[in-house]
Amino acid sequence: MKIENINQRFLDAVLTEGQIDSYYHLGVASNDPLLEQMREIRAVIMAGSGSRMVDFAQSWSTAHGDADIVAFPKEDRFTTRYTAGVLFVSHGMGTPSASIAVQELMRLVYFLKRGNLDALDEIFWARVGTSGAVGVPAGTIVISTEAVLVDLQPFRLFDGHGGLHWFDGHFPQGIADIIVAANSESGIPIAQGKTVTTNEFFIEQFRLDGAITLTTESQRAEWLQQLSVNGVRNIDMEGAMFAAYMNAWGFPNFAMVCSTLLDRLQDDQVTASKSELKMYDERSANVIFNYLREAVS
Repeated sequence: MKIENINQRFLDAVLTEGQIDSYYHLGVASNDPLLEQMREIRAVIMAGSGSRMVDFAQSWSTAHGDADIVAFPKEDRFTTRYTAGVLFVSHGMGTPSASIAVQELMRLVYFLKRGNLDALDEIFWARVGTSGAVGVPAGTIVISTEAVLVDLQPFRLFDGHGGLHWFDGHFPQGIADIIVAANSESGIPIAQGKTVTTNEFFIEQFRLDGAITLTTESQRAEWLQQLSVNGVRNIDMEGAMFAAYMNAWGFPNFAMVCSTLLDRLQDDQVTASKSELKMYDERSANVIFNYLREAVS
């Protein structure tokens, strides 16, 4: 862990001085009795959809002898379930929403592990999502090796003092390789590559089907081709922030596993049938569960 990036002044006061940490958007606080049921947390799995996280938790519970499922009381922002050592949390859509969830979860696991850096190192984090493919067929699962912004540069934020703070957007290659190996017999099409994370779904993704579009067909084609030749395999709206925050603390075990709904080199609109979309969704779930069964159970 990178101690210099951990806000220990605040977080350690919660551990040693009785200060209460309110994880407001999750709907719990550090003095909530239900957190005592989560001391053995071994993984945090995130996705945009709340209903998807409910389904994930139920499947994980069933696979572990119908283990108890702990539901956080507040669900107007994020839906949270804990069962059999795994915390499943929705993060909404886009970096602003997801960044709130990730930061509150980082604080929460620090509290649950009592600031034990070795114990924090052991937690596995994953974002499981949907995305637009770049040069691979719809239905392919992309395991990210690095996430960057639309200019192919790393994630950065204004630092509050007139400058920029740059982050590392790489994902641990060893974890990605283990996930691929865990799915070697699944028959699921898997690709590894870079992910481009955008702040917005239409304009920054060079779509021609938005209510507002600032691009031409030739500009769209040129941008997407540039992504392809630079090793980008999908486009999402959260991955660069997720990798940035994981690397900021130095978590060694994290990944992003995204199903692709269409190849953006071919089209802008998702035209897959309901049954195809369900199959794509199930593929990403199966990929992450195949890994969890080997690494976390």
